[in-house]
Amino acid sequence: MATGLVIHISSGDDKHTEVLTEERIRIGSCDDCDLRLRSSDLPKRSEGNGLVLELARSNGSYRVTNFDDSLELIHNGQRLQTNAEIHDGDEVKIQPSNLALQFFPIRSLPAVLPANSRETHVAPFIEAAAIESAATARRDDAKVFLREFTRELVREIKPSTKLVTLAIALALVGGILYIGFSMFKEMQRTRRLIAEQAAQLQGARDQATRTNQQLTDLGRSNREIRDSLSLAVKLRSDYGSGVCLIAGSFYYVESGTGRPLRYPEAQMNESGATVQSSGDPQQLTPEGKAAIAEFEFVGSGFYVGNGFVITNRHIAQPWRADDRAQSLGGGVRGQPRLKKLNAYFPDYPQPIGLKFKLAGQQDDLAVCALDTTEIPTQIPVIPLEEDENAVAVGKTVVMMGYPSGPDRLLALLDDAESRGIQQRYGSLDSLLGYLAQNRRIQPLTTQGNITDLDVRRIAYDARTAEGGSGAPLFGPSGKVIGVNFAIFTENQASNFAVPIQFGINLLQRAGWTAPVEKDGKDTEGSASQQNAHAGPAPQ
Repeated sequence: MATGLVIHISSGDDKHTEVLTEERIRIGSCDDCDLRLRSSDLPKRSEGNGLVLELARSNGSYRVTNFDDSLELIHNGQRLQTNAEIHDGDEVKIQPSNLALQFFPIRSLPAVLPANSRETHVAPFIEAAAIESAATARRDDAKVFLREFTRELVREIKPSTKLVTLAIALALVGGILYIGFSMFKEMQRTRRLIAEQAAQLQGARDQATRTNQQLTDLGRSNREIRDSLSLAVKLRSDYGSGVCLIAGSFYYVESGTGRPLRYPEAQMNESGATVQSSGDPQQLTPEGKAAIAEFEFVGSGFYVGNGFVITNRHIAQPWRADDRAQSLGGGVRGQPRLKKLNAYFPDYPQPIGLKFKLAGQQDDLAVCALDTTEIPTQIPVIPLEEDENAVAVGKTVVMMGYPSGPDRLLALLDDAESRGIQQRYGSLDSLLGYLAQNRRIQPLTTQGNITDLDVRRIAYDARTAEGGSGAPLFGPSGKVIGVNFAIFTENQASNFAVPIQFGINLLQRAGWTAPVEKDGKDTEGSASQQNAHAGPAPQ
C-alpha cells in the first residue's frame, strides 16, 4: 500500500528529489501545486491554469486523475492516459522540454517488527572467563615460560645439527633461487621464440596477401581480355532487343495552301506513248492528279527507358539529309511533312509508332517517344554511360544497328526466298511487317576501337553502312558512349558518333529520367589511327 511518493525531478543537469504523502498531489507551475515547477522549464502554452499533472491515491496506489492535454506527456515511452497507475520507477517526460519526473511509491512498514537475528549472544561463563583472564597476570607467565622453553631447546641442539639445518636451509633457498632464475631464463627464451614465430607468420601472411592480390589482378586481366573478345556477343544477348529499325516516309506541301506536292503527270506523244523524261530533276507541283511525292527512309534507334527512343535528327527529320528529296526541283516552295514514323524491335511482331519530341540544334540527335500505352516487356532498357572519362582512344567499342536497312535482312535469306518475299511485299511497310511477324528483324553487331576523339564526335572503326544512323555505340563498360551519325566518305570502315553526354542533356530536356543502372564490367581494347582529312557524310 502506497503511503506517499518519492519524486525525482530532472531538467538537464538540474536534479531534485521531493517526498510527498498527500492523498492528492498536484504538479505544475501554479501557486496551489504541491510540487511546483519553474515556468521557464515548461513548454509555452497558449492557455491553461498552470497544472501539469494531478495524482490521487486510490485503493492503495496512486493514479493519474488529471493532466494538461495541451502538453505532450510521455508515460514510459507512450502518451499519458487518464487513470494510469503509477508504479515503482515510472517516468513521465514533458516534451519537447528536457523535464522528466520519476516516481517511487512509499510502502508502509508492517505492524510487527522481528528482532534482529544478527545480534551476538555471549554465554555467561565465556564472558566471566574473559573478564578473569583480563584481570590476572597468568597470561604473562605463559609468555615467559614459552620464551624460556624455546631458549633451552636451542641450547640443547648440537652444533652439527644446527650446521646441517643451516646447510639444508641454504640449499633450499639456493635451489629455489636457481629454479626461479632458470624459469625466468626459459620464459625469456620462450617469449623470444614466440616473437620470432609471430614475425615469420606475419611475413607468410603478407606474402600470401601479395600472392592473392597478384592472382586477383591476373584474374581481372583475364576477364578483361575475355570480355573484350566476347563483348559484342554479350551486348547482343543483353541489349539486342532494345535496338530498333526506324522506318517512315514524308512528303511536301505547298506553303500557304497546304496542298501536297505531286509528281508531274506523264506526257503522251501523238501515238499515245509516254514521253520519257530527261535526266533533269522532276518538278513537283500541287496541281494535277499524279501521285503525291512521298519519300521513304530507314534508320536505327534504341530504347533508353521511360518510353523514350534516341536516334539521329536526320532520321526523325529525314528531309534534312534525303538526297532524293533535295534533288527534286520545284516551281513552288514546299514544306516537309512527316507522314509516318515507326519503330521495329527484334522479337516483337508489330511496329510501334514514334512521336517526335525534341531535336538537337548543334548535334545530329533527336528524341522520340513510343506511341503506346504499354511498352512490351521484352524491350530492354539500354544503359547510358555518364562518365566522360570512360571514353578514350584505343577503347573497345561495339556498334549495333541496321545498316542497309531491309536489304541486309533479306540478304541473310536464301536467294529464292528473298526474291519471293520482295515480289509479294513490294512496299516498305508490308516488307518490314512481314519480317517483323517472322522474327527476321535483328540488328547487325560489329566490334572495333576508338581511333580519334573530339569534343562533339567519336571516331571508331567498327563497320557500318547507310541505315546505321542512330545506332548505339557501346563502350567497354557495356553502356552506350555515343550515337552513330556519319561515316568517312573515303573509308567506309570508319565512322562518327555523337558523345552520349549530349544525348543525355537532350533526353533530360524532353522529360526523361535515368533508370536504375545495372552493374557492368570494364574492358579495354587496342586502337588504330585513321585518316581524318575526308569529311563526314550522313548515313
